[in-house]
Amino acid sequence: MTQPRSREEQIKQDVHELHQLGYAQELFRSMGGFSNFAISFSIISILTGAVILYDYGLAWAGTAAVLIGWPLVTVFVLFIAASMGEIASAYPTAGGLYYWASKMKNKDWGWWTAWLNLIGQFAIVAGINFAAAAFLNATIITPILSGLGITYDNTSVILAAGGTAILTGQLLTMGVLMAIQLVMNIAGINLVALLNQVSVWWHIAIVAAIVVLVFLTGKPDESGLTLFAIQPQDVAGSWNNDLGFINLQYGPAISYPVVLAFFFSLLQANWTYTGYDASAHVAEETIGARVASAWGIFLSVAVSAVVGFIFLFALTTHLPNLSTLFPSVLDDTTLPTASQYYFGGGVAVIEILKYNLGQLGELLSAGIAIAMAFCGLSSVAAAGRMLYAFARDDGVPGSGWLKKVSHRYRTPANSLIGITVVAWVFTVLAGVVGGGTAIVIVTAISTIFLYAAYGITIYLGATTQEWLKARVWSLGRWSKPVAVVALFWVLVLMVLFSFPTSGNISWPFMIGTVVFLLIYYYGWARRGFQGPRVMGMEAELTEIEREFEHAAEELSGPTQA
Repeated sequence: MTQPRSREEQIKQDVHELHQLGYAQELFRSMGGFSNFAISFSIISILTGAVILYDYGLAWAGTAAVLIGWPLVTVFVLFIAASMGEIASAYPTAGGLYYWASKMKNKDWGWWTAWLNLIGQFAIVAGINFAAAAFLNATIITPILSGLGITYDNTSVILAAGGTAILTGQLLTMGVLMAIQLVMNIAGINLVALLNQVSVWWHIAIVAAIVVLVFLTGKPDESGLTLFAIQPQDVAGSWNNDLGFINLQYGPAISYPVVLAFFFSLLQANWTYTGYDASAHVAEETIGARVASAWGIFLSVAVSAVVGFIFLFALTTHLPNLSTLFPSVLDDTTLPTASQYYFGGGVAVIEILKYNLGQLGELLSAGIAIAMAFCGLSSVAAAGRMLYAFARDDGVPGSGWLKKVSHRYRTPANSLIGITVVAWVFTVLAGVVGGGTAIVIVTAISTIFLYAAYGITIYLGATTQEWLKARVWSLGRWSKPVAVVALFWVLVLMVLFSFPTSGNISWPFMIGTVVFLLIYYYGWARRGFQGPRVMGMEAELTEIEREFEHAAEELSGPTQA
């Protein structure tokens, strides 16, 4: 019987395996298995995606969006997570999917996977923090400032040009929040790991409090909706539940079966289930990375599925009159809007909690806002590692600057800065182009691009063999059937969330981005990009690591005798 390795022995083994993949241990390896799980759980954040898009799902499909949609999406996403976890156990590197695709096939597949994943990472960081800013303003910042006589909320116009708002209160709060997240991320993985662990328990505590209080002291359902029924809630635009058809405002003037509205509502669940590849992106900072990253990917989805459904079930069975949730649409039939214009903002969940719990509901809404801030912190951490890993192999413009690691903190500081700045600017542009539907644009884009990258790696895993010898977390004979089901769902959501519903410009953005990448690929990357690079032999890699240790000693100052 073999004795379990000590922490130091496991780290040595991890570093040795990283050397075999060609990289030096530049980042600080200190995360345990729970911390690895925690970063993906925090990014999934049932108190972010499921909350911000709750009104979106409810408006598209009634209670079916949650009571049928959440379990349906969960099953397929578990297949995707299982397939990705298996591959993660074979290649424990930062950057995850990019490296997997490069090794399973070639550098070209790796390059495309990297860019799809990177665009998705920018968008998910943007979407999470845009949502967090909305909730922070609505539940904490605006009430405090109002008490001081200062008018400031999400729609406050800070900067405008030609009558178009460029910088709003929501974007300003988002910028400040992301600056704080950036400083915390640069300060070191130990701080981020600790905050991720706090985030797990914070999420669970808030969910538990809401569920218990709503069921014990909440008010009866007054929505008039039938549980599990597909009942789109727009009466000012395109829907007709009685006749069983819908007309979309944009696109061909034809009728679609009302069941299609249910499938559009699945964006609520599927956007929530994004970002769990974070467990792979922090592999070089995780102890026992092969197993921990695989379990982190899978368990983050599984635990979120259970906790999330309980939370959403409590909300959906205790709804107020729907005119409280959607007053601007349901009370004004002159508005040229359709259900997809319930673009988030947290109005529904805040109103549900206030209806059931009064002032305590407002306090719990503030707790949700803090959970969203935790989620944003984790998303910046994961996205920064992904950009760093791609830049380390000179895959992006400015790689020489982006791949530098802070000697003091052993974090990819420059890549973290890059992710933060681009994500904020991306959100500003989405707001200018899409106006109130910015959150739908951002969430749809992040879902499409992240899952496109997930799909490529799963496809390669199902059609290649070499990596199978390196995996330590195995699905055995179920590996290929699970991958086939996972790929089916990736293809389905590619179509669903690119569909030209009202105000949704994600499909032209996707087409434009792919055209740009094709030009970039054939103009430079096909010949100029070399793929994953070996930084040196064992002795050279060890010397790089000694330089980091020596620099850290110098920065810490002389020791006292």
